[in-house]
Amino acid sequence: MMIQGKSCTLTVAKDGEYYPLPYSEETVRQASKGYALPGCIGIRNREKLVETGKSITGCVVTRLEYNNILALFLLLFYSDDKFDILVDRVCTNLIYKNVSVKEFELRGENNEPLYFRLDVKDNDDSYVTGWDITTPSLPWTECRTFYYDGHSVIADSKTLPLVYRFELTGKFTEKAKYQITLYFPLNTEHYPAQNNIEKLTIQLDARTGIWLDLYDLKPLDDMTDINCADTVLCFQKFEVTGAVVFNIRNQSQNTQVVL
Repeated sequence: MMIQGKSCTLTVAKDGEYYPLPYSEETVRQASKGYALPGCIGIRNREKLVETGKSITGCVVTRLEYNNILALFLLLFYSDDKFDILVDRVCTNLIYKNVSVKEFELRGENNEPLYFRLDVKDNDDSYVTGWDITTPSLPWTECRTFYYDGHSVIADSKTLPLVYRFELTGKFTEKAKYQITLYFPLNTEHYPAQNNIEKLTIQLDARTGIWLDLYDLKPLDDMTDINCADTVLCFQKFEVTGAVVFNIRNQSQNTQVVL
């Protein structure tokens, strides 16, 4: 991303390794935390906040490509582990230390780049510092971006005609919870109405052999049959009650990450 003629950079650092990301969007910041004092009854004044400290919050949005996809899914696998985020915003360079994963979203729209959003949370030892002379400047190296193909989604061994958009989300609290939303033209012949899906496969990049397998999907809402001559676009949400499996299988790599 270019701001005032200069490239901003965004890097995730963990266990001594640095992973530069394509800078698409980020809102990582320090937010005030504390408690509010209510205004007096009958007097027009603002609610006052007593600040007791700062917390790190926000998200990072990046495009998926071969150089970063495995590192991002490993962050989800080790969701309790801490990592750093190095941000160069032209006018300021900051390091958000010892943050961890709060939740994520992987989304794709037909023939558009795949985007990954990572929401972060702070820990007791989290803090913000500036770059020093030992901080490496790691500009992102351009790589082929992965594009989503809406005709390559497979549900229970049957290829669906078109899933023009999907959103896979995960929240990491005491127990990880995953949901996926599928957007498609309404068609009772190819799309389950009230049935569970035992296995859903989403191709992320056919050229390098990267895909997702989701197991035991339970529909969270009902589908309604519509008697309409025109195409009706709709969506359906599923809870993923089984595993979320990220796969890379090609001549140089055979990796599987089970969430």
